[in-house]
Amino acid sequence: MMNCIICNEIITPQNDSAEHIIPNSIGGTLTVKGFLCRSCNNVTGEQWDAELASQLNGYCHFFEIKRERGFIPNQIVRTTAGETYEMCASGELRLPKPVVNKANENGKVQYKIVARSLSEARGIVLNIKKKFPNCNIETTLDKVEPEAFYPDGMIQIPSQIGGHKAGRSIVKSAVAFMHYIAMSAEICDQALLYLQDQNASACFGYYWTSDLIVNRPTGVPLHCVAISGDPTNGMLLGYVEYFGIFRTVILLSETYAGPCVEKCHAIDPRTSEQLDLTVRLSFSKADMIDIFEYKHCTAKDVEQAGRAVLGPAMAHRQEKAKSRAIKDAIQYAFRNCGAQPGDILTEEQSRIVVQLISEKLAQFYINLIRPRYVPHPTNLGSDMSSK
Repeated sequence: MMNCIICNEIITPQNDSAEHIIPNSIGGTLTVKGFLCRSCNNVTGEQWDAELASQLNGYCHFFEIKRERGFIPNQIVRTTAGETYEMCASGELRLPKPVVNKANENGKVQYKIVARSLSEARGIVLNIKKKFPNCNIETTLDKVEPEAFYPDGMIQIPSQIGGHKAGRSIVKSAVAFMHYIAMSAEICDQALLYLQDQNASACFGYYWTSDLIVNRPTGVPLHCVAISGDPTNGMLLGYVEYFGIFRTVILLSETYAGPCVEKCHAIDPRTSEQLDLTVRLSFSKADMIDIFEYKHCTAKDVEQAGRAVLGPAMAHRQEKAKSRAIKDAIQYAFRNCGAQPGDILTEEQSRIVVQLISEKLAQFYINLIRPRYVPHPTNLGSDMSSK
């Protein structure tokens, strides 16, 4: 029988739970049982994992991660020009709410409606009809035409990780992986103290000075959890990395006396593909003090890690956007060329189709030549420093 690592309650078949080693909300798939009781699983999921997922939600959208269950919550983003949009699980941007402007022109009331879907537009028109019964809904909706829009500024991806709730989620992942590889979580005395005592100091820090993943795949926004135990110096360390950018070293124990161990679990959250990686953690107690004191996380190092995965993802998003723009332009052109479905196009109609496609795509290609996304300045949460 095992005890819950949070409340120490004996875990039984009735109160056992499947704990994701990497949270499902950011693309994790591997689970472990006999680790958390159902109650603690629910509490830590709703508080710790939810906070971590909220902080990383912009990257979940940007990299279009795959989740075992549920959808990625929509993310409010802002641009460098001060615009506000909503990132959707479909990968598209939309206005955070519909826009309805009312104006009086030549004694007539006119409404300009910008809706996010035809059903939303219909609902708005129905409400207007209550004030103006003579309004013909179908005639009005027949005039609706989907239109692409492009932000004036670059979209800022929310980029932060900090606070003790998110920190405990990170540490919990390392301890859960310990349990998964059949090593007792009880030997993680430093980590358990942090997880069980709300007043305990954090037992980890951020690290970018060198790449701890020996065989990192190029351009992959990977998630990784690793364990390294060295009985010669008593150091039992954990490593958690998210999206190939946020890299954390964890002091699980300073009194490790078991066998030498190096284990790693890594995935590509875009596909759930397992990655065979090796992580080297060879830090002393003095090294860990420096890590706790933020001596290994300069802005330049963080930026370099981000560029390695953001660049390829940007190119992928642009290709998807181009395919969507071409499809929309073709559909628009054929709807407005004067021909009916099944007709053979006349020479004039063919000319109109080409012209309309060119006009629709012109704005897209103008916007394609300038960058569309930029990480917001990373906040590493100073309240999580120093053991």
